[in-house]
Amino acid sequence: MMLKINQLSVKEKSGRLLLDQVSLEIPSGGIIGLTGHSGSGKTTLLRSIFGMLHSDCQIKDGKIFMDDTDLLCLSRREHRGLCGKKIGFIPQNPMTAFDSRLKIGYQIQETFQRRLELNQSNAIALAIEKLDLVNLKDTQRVLNAYPGELSGGMLQRVAAAMLLGMSPNYILADEPTAALDEENRNLLLDVLGKKMQDQGILFVSHDVDALQKFCNNVYVLGAGRVIEQGSMDQLLTKPQTNWMNRFASLSRIESRGRWEWEKL
Repeated sequence: MMLKINQLSVKEKSGRLLLDQVSLEIPSGGIIGLTGHSGSGKTTLLRSIFGMLHSDCQIKDGKIFMDDTDLLCLSRREHRGLCGKKIGFIPQNPMTAFDSRLKIGYQIQETFQRRLELNQSNAIALAIEKLDLVNLKDTQRVLNAYPGELSGGMLQRVAAAMLLGMSPNYILADEPTAALDEENRNLLLDVLGKKMQDQGILFVSHDVDALQKFCNNVYVLGAGRVIEQGSMDQLLTKPQTNWMNRFASLSRIESRGRWEWEKL
């Protein structure tokens, strides 16, 4: 069981390559890291997997397999049907994951009812259980809040709680620790590592400490290509590219600074 990207190339209509023959594998039960400078192609890769590329982009070549299913052969509707249930997502900007006009409780409940075919009471009970698991103890206040009434870190944990409830086969996490303080960052990593140990996780991050402790293997993107690959320990001690050499020089705290790494 594996989510496999094979020689994937994506270009803009102008002809500019955004991804150039990118290959990586996310095995079931494995945690794979992905890092690289801003604009290196990480978001394009995630959008390709989800079937949500911008209209001015297209896949030029390659394959994306989820187990035995070629995602690139699916219709947009079929692809969307996999999202949440088979492939889950923790966004970098959690506000984009929610409808600002609807209360958090309604959005979680409606998702669980539709995707998991639960009745209302069971959906609410599951929501409360998972919110508590990500350290959102005041569950009624969270459920009754609109997205704009919660902090970015709280919304990040709500998104993680929804993911825990859905329990998809594969999880794409885009900078999931960026909006969290140290306590809740460690909590989220613990939840992902222990509660979702059977799922395949693609962990996109510039958090050196998390990549080092959390990921089995790490890919480094540069200008749309995989420029390095290995354990984070290997990448830090024997960097093969200028970007990785500069990235390795950052301290753990500096690397977690929200945009420090953009200066590299």
